[in-house]
Amino acid sequence: MMEEPSAKPATSRTETVCSPRDSEHDSAILRTVFSAVVQLLKLGLITNTASKSETARFELTPRGLQFIADYEAMARETEQLSHMPLALSQEQLTILRLFDKPRELVELPDMGRVSVLVPTLNEAKNIVVLLNDLANKLPAIKEVVLLDGSTDDTAQVARVLGARVILQDGRGKGTALRQAFEVDYDGDIIVSIDADGSNRPEEIPRLVEEIIKGADVAKGSRFLKGGGSTDLTRIRRIGNRLFVALVNLVWSTDYTDLCYGFVAYKKDAIAKLAPVLEADHFEIETEIFIKAWKLGLKVVEVPSVELKRRYGESKLRGVHDSFRILKTILHELASSAHERLSSTA
Repeated sequence: MMEEPSAKPATSRTETVCSPRDSEHDSAILRTVFSAVVQLLKLGLITNTASKSETARFELTPRGLQFIADYEAMARETEQLSHMPLALSQEQLTILRLFDKPRELVELPDMGRVSVLVPTLNEAKNIVVLLNDLANKLPAIKEVVLLDGSTDDTAQVARVLGARVILQDGRGKGTALRQAFEVDYDGDIIVSIDADGSNRPEEIPRLVEEIIKGADVAKGSRFLKGGGSTDLTRIRRIGNRLFVALVNLVWSTDYTDLCYGFVAYKKDAIAKLAPVLEADHFEIETEIFIKAWKLGLKVVEVPSVELKRRYGESKLRGVHDSFRILKTILHELASSAHERLSSTA
């Protein structure tokens, strides 16, 4: 007698069925995102950097980064955020901030080797934001050192927030940096950053990465692809280009930016530069980059976006400081000519 085969146990299988309501919801989300992206492109807050082989790759423009910085500044001060430089819906703002995910925020293993140098002059309000940003975004850095010439509460505020403060002898940014170059730092990579909020801490790892790769000096540039500025006036932009052209012509360098103080240094590069620096004011960066070349140091430029200062007024005096920069270039030119004549005598 043949037995009937036993019935196979039923296997449970969950099938996902997309209901018309789900499809409508997904379509609505896609339409919202698409509309927001189009509006952000029109406003110049993002740009499509895709190559010919890519469909789309969006990145924040300097204007977009400035918008986010302005929004965050207002968020710190008030809960009334409806009055913004550009009116965005909440959905558009959310999508804009999704693009603010820079690769630089990924912690490098070597960030523990970094000392951050901040020259300050009456930046009590700005230094709070900068030190909190450094602590939140780059917690692995070795130390923050202020070289302070302030008459306000900058030094006291910085000490409360954990920074090491050295009081400046004399006046001027150049004087501050020359004194800072004599300091004994805990880290062996020193990054100089402005206190006013114009430099983004998120970019520090990019500078440090170039030092680790072998550069002696890694300097930010607002004029490389991927860089930019929301602060440069037309006159300052033209002046920088003229100075760059003159320096590149005389010393056969390939700089794109000479008047920007967001720079990373090897500790031994600072030791070589310190004895030869003379500038007292904003011409100091130009002098550093010329003398770095003269000393045979390897200088690398990295794209950087400069934002507007958060609070207060700039200490830079356009025409006056431009003449100082030109005077520094001409002085270095005369010095180079004298050295050549001496070597052939």
